[in-house]
Amino acid sequence: MKYTPILLLVLALAAGATSCKRDDYFSGKDTHNAKVEMTTYDFLKAHPQGLFDTLLLLIDKAGLKDKINQSNTTFFAPTDYAITNYLNRRVVQEQNIDPFRKWTIDSLIKYELPKFTDSINVYLVNQPLSFDKLTENGLVTPTLKTGANAVTSWEFTNDANLGYNPNVGSFPRIVYYALLLRDVPPPIVSAELTATDARRVRVQTAGIQTNTGMVHVLNNGHTLFFR
Repeated sequence: MKYTPILLLVLALAAGATSCKRDDYFSGKDTHNAKVEMTTYDFLKAHPQGLFDTLLLLIDKAGLKDKINQSNTTFFAPTDYAITNYLNRRVVQEQNIDPFRKWTIDSLIKYELPKFTDSINVYLVNQPLSFDKLTENGLVTPTLKTGANAVTSWEFTNDANLGYNPNVGSFPRIVYYALLLRDVPPPIVSAELTATDARRVRVQTAGIQTNTGMVHVLNNGHTLFFR
């Protein structure tokens, strides 16, 4: 697994205040075309810093390549950091039983691959969730895991670390993905969901259109399986 940090990628389409096309996204200070002429799997594989190498290893071991390449789906892709965060948490759990125990990627493949196969479904939504389909309160959609719903929203930010510039008259909009843990009565407002309601994750790269679907990359602080 490679740990080279990537630049924070922020989707910042502020109404009437940007010179960028609607199908572009921001990477640092540069604008990039959000359409890539490859499949979702190949887009993840082509990342220059190998940010998804371990994720793709698990996808290959579980035989899930065709699943993430399904037509007209959105994949909220966890990075390799999410897997590392999960493995570190599992090490702590194991060492509470035996201080000499370890839990590695090989342990996950040997003992938890069925769990990964099932859980990848909560990262997949059976429709392309482009930015113009989202709302500030959040769009509720079923995931590919039966009975599991998610809320995807955009929210204004005044955080300079997330692209806010006080010299610009508009606020950047950040995408969030929230896996619902229980039925929440409407109206649902994503920013008001509690830890009992959902696991909310900020998206660090949003709106990548591949030949097979759409990709939103979850931030590196996420933990696999929404733990």
